[in-house]
Amino acid sequence: MIEIVLPRLTRLIPSLESTFHKLVEEQGELSEAILQWMDEQGTPNARDALHRVAGELLDVAQTCISMTFVLEDLAPDVRLENLMEEHLKKLLRKGYLDRDTGDVYLKITEEGYRAISLPRPVIPGVTLDSTVLTISVAVGRFAQWIGKFRGASGEFVRYDDEQVIRGCGLNLLHIAQCCFTMLYILEQTFLMDIDTLVTSHIEKLKQRGYVK
Repeated sequence: MIEIVLPRLTRLIPSLESTFHKLVEEQGELSEAILQWMDEQGTPNARDALHRVAGELLDVAQTCISMTFVLEDLAPDVRLENLMEEHLKKLLRKGYLDRDTGDVYLKITEEGYRAISLPRPVIPGVTLDSTVLTISVAVGRFAQWIGKFRGASGEFVRYDDEQVIRGCGLNLLHIAQCCFTMLYILEQTFLMDIDTLVTSHIEKLKQRGYVK
């Protein structure tokens, strides 16, 4: 069974706001890819369309993971290890995991930069449709954390900066987990070569100068 590992983009420094904008963009592209795949059902192009869906899932997940590393710089008391532990405990509480192995999901790549993997949970009834809807809800919640909850438009400030960073981090891990989970399902259900897709994704990031 493959393990998906996505790196920190060492040559990009996203902000909460730029990450929200990027997530909206990538979410739209994922929805478009799923609609195209639905239209191509029963045609010779269906497989290629599904590969595009997988690529967009990787892009959404990468956007989230890139920002989670930056959060530690915004609030030194918010540690990625702690966010990951809380994320995994939530999966355990919901019965999606049978054990907590949080120490295996934070990586150092051969090139020396940090990376994240996420577990392969068992969640009944997950489909591409439900995945994109769940991501849409989570993107809306992320917008609340970086806007409404900080009083960005004059609302009552509900949380201090550290709470906002923590809330954003957990929300980003949730979105990334949705993508990872669906990618593992695509591998299992459609025998998709996710490992090759991830390798191509990393090469694309290198070509664009986002990582060494």
